[in-house]
This record gives sequence, structure tokens and C-alpha cells, in this order.
Amino acid sequence: MRDFGRGQGHHRGMRSLCHLLLALAFSLPFHLVGARASADDVLRVVEARLDRPTLHALGVQVLVTDDDDFDAEITVRVREIGGTFRDATPLLRVRPEAVAESVRASVPAQLAGSIFDLRPGTAYEIELHARDADGAVDEIRMLSGQTRPVPRSEAPAPRRVPVTDATTLANALRDAAPGDVIELSDGVYSGPFSIAASGTAEAPIVIRGATRGAVILDGGGCTDCNVLEVYGSHVHVERMTLRAAQRALRFQGEGSTGNVARWLRIEDVVHGIGSRPLQTDFYVCDNDLDGRLVWPWTFASDATSHWDDRGIDMNGDGHVVCHNRIRGFGDPIINGALLARSWDVYGNDILDCYDGTELDRASGNVRFWGNRWVNVMAAISLQPVYGGPAYVLRNVGLNIPEEQIKLKSLGGTDLPSGVLVWHNTWVSPTRALNLQTPITQSHFRLENNLFVGPASPPGRNVEWTAAIVDGVFDHDGFYPDSGYWLGTVDGSFRTFATLAEAQAAGIETNGVVLATPIFENGMVGPTGDGMARQEAPASFALAASSNAIDRGRTIAGINTRAVGAPDLGAWERGCPAPHYGPRAEGDESVTAIDCEAAITGSDDAGMVDAAGADAAITSDSGSAPTIDASGLDAGAAGTTSGCSCRAMATSARHGPWSLALAAFV
Repeated sequence: MRDFGRGQGHHRGMRSLCHLLLALAFSLPFHLVGARASADDVLRVVEARLDRPTLHALGVQVLVTDDDDFDAEITVRVREIGGTFRDATPLLRVRPEAVAESVRASVPAQLAGSIFDLRPGTAYEIELHARDADGAVDEIRMLSGQTRPVPRSEAPAPRRVPVTDATTLANALRDAAPGDVIELSDGVYSGPFSIAASGTAEAPIVIRGATRGAVILDGGGCTDCNVLEVYGSHVHVERMTLRAAQRALRFQGEGSTGNVARWLRIEDVVHGIGSRPLQTDFYVCDNDLDGRLVWPWTFASDATSHWDDRGIDMNGDGHVVCHNRIRGFGDPIINGALLARSWDVYGNDILDCYDGTELDRASGNVRFWGNRWVNVMAAISLQPVYGGPAYVLRNVGLNIPEEQIKLKSLGGTDLPSGVLVWHNTWVSPTRALNLQTPITQSHFRLENNLFVGPASPPGRNVEWTAAIVDGVFDHDGFYPDSGYWLGTVDGSFRTFATLAEAQAAGIETNGVVLATPIFENGMVGPTGDGMARQEAPASFALAASSNAIDRGRTIAGINTRAVGAPDLGAWERGCPAPHYGPRAEGDESVTAIDCEAAITGSDDAGMVDAAGADAAITSDSGSAPTIDASGLDAGAAGTTSGCSCRAMATSARHGPWSLALAAFV
């Protein structure tokens, strides 16, 4: 399959040889690499469908049968209705045989993938082009879909309910009806509080404070309660502070949909925002959450009891968690649903936490992009992903003492498959890239990333201790060049003193040893114990002389707008600078994954500014700030707007994929 690696097999003889090498090298269970059944190599499309839409992405699933040699491909183009097509990312072949038997029936054979950098509330046409040379398959199918709009601020003709104290607030919540805007005056409201009513998408129930820092819902330090409980759907909680309780805000209605939490301040809680099963399409954005844990991390006698202190805990499909600042939790962002699909995490600023974000037990078209982690033990958990694709795109991390990417199992049996890790930047103490697990991983890609360790690491700079089936490491940059371990800890592994030795064995054939300066600010990995130090957020802009510039592989829909060839890492030089953490009220702009002006969107009723007046968001043709030698968070989103989503992307330049790492070990 051209777009997803030669490791999937060009013909039966090569595939059998690769399987033999894999079995000898890693002693894998036979069911992971064993012979396939019958000889029907011709792709047959059963159904093409879309996942739940989010604001800036649409997920595609094409259910298929046959294609036993896995050499078919489906490329994608997208356009706004009446606009010009542009290339999107090709679909990934999902491999149910690599998925745990307990959930395999829920993961059909398919090619799946996501389309990025879309505008909210916009209709799109999607062209799917399936090709399979075995049966001269050359088929085009069309889908149409629409992204979700930014949640509207209030009903067109709202009923305003003024609130001045805890009693009037409790009464307003008890009597709430669709279209109500419950307006809280500045003051302290002693809780807890609860609302059972539901709004609608067109007429939500809005609970809104006058001033975020001066409207305070106080739980009084309760150890087993939530400051505010929401049982219905389409309820918005906005612009206030919730504090001093076990949990600040919990959406209690199982199966509820369309709830919103934005512009909140949450402090002095064990858990920030919680949920119940089977909820959908929440929008949790632009909040500031402070938990009770502190960094530098101290492993006291009860340290493990706080690893599950949760900042934002979602459950279900279609959720959007964006542009929050989260500090002092064990799990800052998590989705607890088994086989979750189509949920997005982007623009978040995560500091001083244990884990970073969890895609654990997700199924496909789940997406992490444009987030920042600073002083976080383990940034991303994919433990496991059931088939995928799961996207990890253009994220940055500084002072990650343990594992940057936890591509691991559940209980040692449910193994990960179908993860795409592209264009991330990690600056870490101890090791530039670290994964400690004896499991087997399948069908994943790590490409165009930067892995930066300290100038003098205390040993090997890279350790990836898992057995690998169809895993690609290529076009990545490493600093320093001080030793590589690849393969399982049970003895089936290879070590290399230098990247050149690994490349001679066919690993990271297009990788690069990074020369200093890598970044404009001269940053490399911090030295010493990462848990005992606290780094401040820093700029990840590449130095003008960096040899990470123009070294990446071109990937349609991800980096085709780069000036010249794509750079390695998250920040493409000359492209709009990313913004992390909360945006100003009324600013719904999002940094694009592919190099272009910020993507903007507004609800059809206009947003409400801090003074309570409507402030409609408009687009202009201003040019976006670019990533250069400027300081921290230069060019924060919101300084420009407009989206050339109809512009035709340049054609993807598909270079040859590296052979699967395992085939050479």
C-alpha cells in the first residue's frame, strides 16, 4: 500500500519473508503474524460513512472486505460546497487481527482517517478514491458532511434570569427552561448546586457569571460532593469560578449531549470537570484549572493515590477539549469510554502534572494536536488504541522525565495498533525518546518528530523496548547521538552506538542527528532529575541554521503548505505560530495543522464578550504572524483571522516509506 508503508506487503513472497524475520527476531505470538486465509486480494468496498463531526475535523470510515494482501489504498480530497478540492490525508488500513479479541467484533475491516483544518458549521464534499491493482479497482465515492458549529452563546430571544445570591441561584436552576440565561452577579455563592433541566441546541440553558474571577461558586471544602451538577443536555456553564470541593463541575446525565463548559476558573479541587457514560458532543474550552498537586513531583507515601486526580474527564464520542490551561492533576485530560471515536484535544496548555492526556481504549479518528506539556511525567498515553487511526500531531513537550509517548497495552494483553505520530517536538531530561514495555505494537508511524535530550545523557539517549509489527520510524531528528535501543527487553533487541549504525541496518534511513543550535533560544534537554526541577514554558521556534529545516516527509493534509520541504518537529518555520491555553472571550480561532492563517469560527448568534454584549466575530485578510526568533507564544491566535480552506494544496510528494523496523532487527 503506497501511502502506508511497504511493511504491509507488495507480494506474497516478500510478505512471507518479512513475517519469518519478525517471528525469528521478536518471538511473536503466531496470531499476530501468521498466514492469512484465502486468496482474494481484490478490495471490495462495503460502505463509506462519517463519524460524528467535530468543529475542525471530519472522520471517515470505509468498511471493506478481502484485499488479503493489503495493497489497496484510498486517497482523499475535500472541498467546501462549491469550492476547490484540496488533498487530505490518505486513509489508514485498520487491522482487526491486531485488536484484542474482546473488542474485535466492534472493529470491522476498514480504511479510516480524518480530514483536518476545517471550518466550524460548514458543509463539505469528500472524494474517496479507492485503488487496487489486483483487480483493476479504480473507484471514486463521494460523501457529504458538515462540521459542528461553535456552540451558540444563547437563544435568539432569551429569557434573562438575574441572580444575586445562593437562594435565587438555586431557584433559577430548579425552574430553568430552554432559552433561559441565568445571569449571576459578582459575589460568593455557597453550594453545592444542581440543575436537572435540558435546553436545546437552538435554545440552550446558559448559566453565566458577570465576571469570571468575581462570581464564585464555593463548595465549602466538601470531600464528597460536586460544586455544580448538571443532569440535562445543552446546558452551558460560563464565566465563573468553582472551588473548594471534591469536584468542581460534573455532567451527571448519562447519555446527555451538547453541554458546554467555557471561560471557567477551577481551583482547590481533586477533580475538575467530570462526566458519565455515553455522553456526546461536549465543548470544554478556554478554562483555567488548578488541582491540588504540586511540582516538583514528590513521591510521598500516598503519591499513587493521586495519579488519578483528573482535570477534564470525558466519556463518549464527539467531544472537543480545547485551549484549556490545566495544572496540578494526575490525569489532566481523559476519555473513559471504551472504543471512543471522533473526539478532539487541541490547543491545551498542560503543566506540572503526572500524565498528560489519555487516548486509552479509543477506537479510531481520535485526534491530539497542537498541545503543550511542561513538567509532565508522561505526556501522551495510548494504552491501547484499538485499530486507529489515532493522531498525535504538532504537539510540544518540555521536561518530560519519563515517557513521551506511552504506546502500551492494557493488562499486557490488549495491544496497541494504528497510531500516527507526526510532527511533534520533545525536549526531555534523561532520554530524548523513552518507552519501557515488553509488549508488541502494530501498524504505527513515528515520522517528522524532534527528540531532544540533554547534551550529556546518563546513558542511551533512545530506548524503545517493545516488539514491533509494521512500525515505521523515519524522518525523525535526534539529539544527541548517544546510543539507541530498539526491541523487546526479553533479549530480542538491537543496540546501536550511533544513528549511522541504525541507518546501516535500515532504521531511520532518513533520520538526522541534530546539530546545535536546534532552537532559536539554544534550548536542549534539561540536565539532572526532571522531577526535581521545574521548567518554565519556552519557545520551540527552530533556529535559522537548524538542520531540522526541510528534512521532513511530505504528508497530504498535514504539511503540504510548508515553505520548501516540511521541517521536523511541531513548529514549521515561516508558518503561523501556535497558541496554547485559553483564548480571549469571543476568539474561536484555531492554529491550523497545515501551514495557513488561523481557522476562525463563530456561532450564528454571535459570542458574548466580558461585558455581556454581543461581539460578532468577523474575518479579515490580515496576514498571520510567523514562527521565527520571537519569544514565548509569539503571535498568539486571535491576532489574525480568515481561512483559505478552499485553497488547493500542493500535491503530496510521497517518498518511499522506510521498511518496518522489525523486519531489519
